[in-house]
Amino acid sequence: MHRMLRRALPLAAIIVLASCALPGLPAQAPAPTETPAPTVAPPSPTPIALDFELSVEAAGFRLRHPAGWASHVVSNTLTLAPSDASLDRPSPGPDLVLTVDATPADLVAAQYGAEAASNPESFFEVSSSAAQQAGYALSATTAITVDGRPGLAADLRGDGGAGRLAVIVGPDRVVRVLGQSSPDSWDAQSALFDSILASLSFFVPAQSPTPTPVGVALQPDLLRRGPPGFVLRIGGSGGPRDSRFVSARGMAVAPDGTLYLAESSRGVWVFAPDGALITTFGADQLLDAYDVVRAPSGDLLVADYGRNAVARFSPAGAFVRRWGSAGDGPDQFGLSSPQRIALGPDGSVYALDSRPGADGQVSSSVMIFGPDGDLLDRVALPADLAPADLAVDSAGNIYLAETFGGSVVKLAPSGAELARFGDPATAQSLAAGSIDLDPQGNIYLATYASGVVKLSPEGVEVAQGGGSAAAGSAPEAGQFSLPNGVAAGPGGVVWVSDNSGEYSAVTALRLSDDPSAQATSAALGATTVADATPAPAESLLRQWAESATASSFYEPDYDPAGAAGPPDVPGCQDSPDAWASSTPDGLDTLELTYATPVFATGLTIYQSSQPGYISKVELIDERGEVLPVYAAEPALSDTCPLAQAISFAQTLSRVVKVRVTVDQRGGAGWSEIDAVELVGVP
Repeated sequence: MHRMLRRALPLAAIIVLASCALPGLPAQAPAPTETPAPTVAPPSPTPIALDFELSVEAAGFRLRHPAGWASHVVSNTLTLAPSDASLDRPSPGPDLVLTVDATPADLVAAQYGAEAASNPESFFEVSSSAAQQAGYALSATTAITVDGRPGLAADLRGDGGAGRLAVIVGPDRVVRVLGQSSPDSWDAQSALFDSILASLSFFVPAQSPTPTPVGVALQPDLLRRGPPGFVLRIGGSGGPRDSRFVSARGMAVAPDGTLYLAESSRGVWVFAPDGALITTFGADQLLDAYDVVRAPSGDLLVADYGRNAVARFSPAGAFVRRWGSAGDGPDQFGLSSPQRIALGPDGSVYALDSRPGADGQVSSSVMIFGPDGDLLDRVALPADLAPADLAVDSAGNIYLAETFGGSVVKLAPSGAELARFGDPATAQSLAAGSIDLDPQGNIYLATYASGVVKLSPEGVEVAQGGGSAAAGSAPEAGQFSLPNGVAAGPGGVVWVSDNSGEYSAVTALRLSDDPSAQATSAALGATTVADATPAPAESLLRQWAESATASSFYEPDYDPAGAAGPPDVPGCQDSPDAWASSTPDGLDTLELTYATPVFATGLTIYQSSQPGYISKVELIDERGEVLPVYAAEPALSDTCPLAQAISFAQTLSRVVKVRVTVDQRGGAGWSEIDAVELVGVP
């Protein structure tokens, strides 16, 4: 069931706006019911300001809405409201909540007949019958036209809510638009509904992908809403069998944010930074994948717990070679190993090994292999250590997550103990199932009691995120039952794998920093305490816009094309080679499109005249989601020309557009933009 149906009861729970679950067509069309609701007028432009355009690429429609609104897209359904709080209300409130749903006409025709897919009256009957049966009163329908397409609209009113339902029939899809609020607020919201409806337009959506064959991994469930610091969650306990993890374990993250997850049922799952499944590999070569690391070359090394071996794969997931077996030999693994591996600064592979000794006591060691599997060294660990995971820094020092002692043990390459981080009196706070390091040497622990904990290289806790789920309950967003893997990625994102019975998932967080703890760490000699690991400069793509549109321009010469391509206005001057709005005292937007989608990290706006009046900058990703990255009070800058650089944490989805808002209502006098450079990881 779509999120809209759970949030905006009762109307949205009855009028099911979902392509996979249309309500049944009644035996005969119900007669219109006279109600106090006002007669619907055909949508027409109103003075209400609709400053932002939003596209749902997969569904083939776009619309405009007021500034600052929250939006949520699930499949072919878009839900809009003035705020997240309005989106999350369990029943209609004073704000307008608007939902737009598009269903391919052939699916409607197959279920309800060709008439329902081509005739607005028949489709309106399909869409409204369940609401009438539940006791909602409908006004008489009114014919409407939206983007040249025929449709019908009618008001609905009941004790639980009031609103307006509009249906539009297009050549290849049928669209429903539902607006609702509390009964006493609807009259005040109806004009805004009509204004947004009038802005709706349609286009040919991208071709749907070929259905995934049976037995091939499917996209796991994605959760994108949660408490502060929560970014997203992949998986859980729902969805088809082929979209669920049996046991999510160790992980690795590439410089571009690509996530590699070792999973016992299907080898290694590969995800884009926004949680989209890219591929899987190794199902035929791995018996029980437990951990994965990524070499600088892009090769992937996997701890195959089921075969007591380490396997190497190419960047594309092709099997290269395997080494290791169970036994007592110096280059063999104990029966319960290897579960955890790490990569050394020279490309060598470190593997945790444990085996019972002659006295029955279990001894642990770190085995170090060359890139091709030759045993280079075996570092014996102190008898009191039974680590759950390991990591290796740029100097070859080894960090162990000592679960039972609740500490992090730092060893020199020789195995000599250098430090122990953690308080024995509060051992539970750092008792962790997994450990990772970022390039700055910060330590990340996926703990059983404290969520994710970040330590500086000196062992001072500087950040934390997430928490523990209550015993016997399914984890909420940002909670963990039995964390089993942790990986620090670019953009300040930390990934955690988690398992509990039928529940298995991977969660992305951004941690909350402790400024006082960071100051303490710096006093102890830290050279840097960084939240985000920037992408290497050589991996970044810098590109100019290939095209641009604007809400207005000064005719005939200052059109948006002047902001596409590289800067071409020399110095600080008024020039028709830049874009300028039609008037010098309005609020205008410039939207730029780029040829190569990127996980964006920054942009530079080149302003060639009257700079400083940019009040907002937003990114637009491939799904049409709007990502705000900059806001400021407009004011004339002392620097002209101005190359305004804006940086931000690497986005989790691929950006294709940049929207710049220029606020000249204070009397700027034509602020001009010459070019906008977008920077990111392809």
